[in-house]
Amino acid sequence: MNTATDAPQQELLEPFRVEMPPRPYPGLRPFDEAEWPIFFGRERMVDAVVAGLVRTQCIVVHGDSGAGKSSLIRAGVLPRLRHEQARCETRWRTCIALPRGGPLGNLARELAALDGRGDDSVHMLALRRLLNQGRAAPQALAEALPRDADDHLCILIDQFEELFEFARHGSPSECRLLTDFIVRMAEAPPRGLYLALTMRSEFLGACARFPGLAEAVNQRQYLLPPMAPADLLRAIREPAALYGGHVEAALAERLAADAAGTDGLPLVQHALMRMHTLAGAREGWQLGLADYPADGLAGLLSRHADEVAQQAAALPEAGEVLIERLFRALTTVSPEGQVLRRPQPLAALAEVCGAPAERLARVIDVFRADGVSFLTARHRSGALAGEEWIDIGHEALVRCWKRLSEPGSGWLVKEVRDGMIWRALLVQAESFEADDDAVLSSSTTRERQRWLLERNPAWAERHGGGWERVQALMRASVVARRRSLWLRIGSALVVVVALLTGGGFGLKSLADRRLSEVTQAAQQAEFAQNLTQLRAANEDAARQLRQSQETVARLQESLDALREARQSGSDARLRAQVDLATGLIDRAAAELKSGDLAPRIYLHVSRDDQREPAAALRARIGALRLDGVALVAPGVQLVEYQTNTGVLRCFAADECRGEAQKLLVMLNGLLQTPQLTLQDLSRQYADAKVRPHHYEVWFGASQIVLRSTGEKK
Repeated sequence: MNTATDAPQQELLEPFRVEMPPRPYPGLRPFDEAEWPIFFGRERMVDAVVAGLVRTQCIVVHGDSGAGKSSLIRAGVLPRLRHEQARCETRWRTCIALPRGGPLGNLARELAALDGRGDDSVHMLALRRLLNQGRAAPQALAEALPRDADDHLCILIDQFEELFEFARHGSPSECRLLTDFIVRMAEAPPRGLYLALTMRSEFLGACARFPGLAEAVNQRQYLLPPMAPADLLRAIREPAALYGGHVEAALAERLAADAAGTDGLPLVQHALMRMHTLAGAREGWQLGLADYPADGLAGLLSRHADEVAQQAAALPEAGEVLIERLFRALTTVSPEGQVLRRPQPLAALAEVCGAPAERLARVIDVFRADGVSFLTARHRSGALAGEEWIDIGHEALVRCWKRLSEPGSGWLVKEVRDGMIWRALLVQAESFEADDDAVLSSSTTRERQRWLLERNPAWAERHGGGWERVQALMRASVVARRRSLWLRIGSALVVVVALLTGGGFGLKSLADRRLSEVTQAAQQAEFAQNLTQLRAANEDAARQLRQSQETVARLQESLDALREARQSGSDARLRAQVDLATGLIDRAAAELKSGDLAPRIYLHVSRDDQREPAAALRARIGALRLDGVALVAPGVQLVEYQTNTGVLRCFAADECRGEAQKLLVMLNGLLQTPQLTLQDLSRQYADAKVRPHHYEVWFGASQIVLRSTGEKK
């Protein structure tokens, strides 16, 4: 047998070898290329994409989240190319790369893996240098990679929308090189090289940020249509038949009807996988309406996620707090309320979660196990390395898992609220840097000290950074709080000591002991007592002094001189002085309370050139009073990529109905453009502990123009 002659023939026959996946339904994650035998119902779409790809050598497949873009290319298009073209003795090699973490580096690694050299750093560096040529890169790859004239290479860049996030926080120049590569592939692709992209449709507009990319996408786009009812029924029922099972028609029709909404396809795949698992792998297994839960697709997913979370929390190194931190770190909410995945390397996740990477990896393994797939990595099995990117299997999990998305109490809401708190601290830190007296109030300082114990610099980076700036603010606030506390205690004690000094030796001695107890109590409570506790301690000291007076009075029955001194009115003076000291502290408490509850308006702009007019608006707000209370505008913060046209956000129902309406009129009276609208977020934050009288102004991309002084609306 001629092994050298047979090797190419064996390679051509390889696509026709069928190895069935371990289960008929993959679950929440997309289909893999090896799962093409169970991929049904998309044949017409696969035909259309293959025809377009072979004809133009470049295609962009886009659609909604959960439409099945990745599955279509991975389990439909790529296997079809290998099967169809192998019949003509044409070899197809395919590789899949994602933009996250470095698009060119990822692509170079996957191209090197085509020849089994994915760990060859020298070979990867050579390929990376070819990709660095931008528009010349396609021709360079076409000359370097194909083995002969019959060798074809198809590159899939999946989840292309991740490129725009990497451009903001990574390397814009690297993104520009990749988009130049794509533009050239759309204009003049070299022989033997093919390119497919998948992306969510809402990111099509972002393509205009790179020269030529919007035009290239317009010429080569394919909008993924929804599955026809008959095709969806095939996708539900036919995989079961390959595994000796059966899905009843009534259940299939119910699932098809429930799949009509957002995330329909991945939720159906998860439901079928879960019902199949619960039914067992027995011969002749059957699924019917009795196996379908009353709370539907979303409820089944949420309960499954709860079960997996319970398993993970039972690990010695886990716990519910670590699981919550993990999923909060892997998700985010845009300013417009859009839920997004936030994939990150394992090492970065470990820093945010405050846990060793090895410990966190064991928790992640529970959520990425076969039959779960709530979390994914580049490889579905094997140990996780620190540079391995971790992602949520599908955004359907974020939207359906109640523990994660429950309005008011879900982990996502908590993360948004904590982000608001951090941004408010950043604004206050900016004010403190301009004015040393602009520190936090006593009660806020104590509350934020406890809150910061659960945060770290890595977590702060996702909400604007500035860890050291906030720490400087907190140190100054603690010093100011300590000084204020002792000044108030000292004022009261000085008054009392002065009075007791004139009340007789016995009275003074007993009072000294009482004063010493009060002083020691104040020292122990320096960082734990708020203003109300201070007032209570003062009242308790006054009560103890009155008790001391009564004791001394009984002793003075034998001291006529001292009795005459008391009859002269010293007791009355003592009581009057104590009442005076109490009144002073009462007024100080009222002033602090008034300052803590003043309406605070946080200003957010989306462009640097908005800072100056926003700062001028901040100064004018500070000069206004609402119902006799001065307004506070702590500072201006830059938050990019807003899409609103100018809103005032309120978070408490009673404030939105009353105080917020008045503030809206006052703010619009200061603004020529834009005119703000009120955004009532009280329902979303009904169970959140947002500070009373907390308001936010978001300006979006609109120009900020103030009315001239004295101008009326």
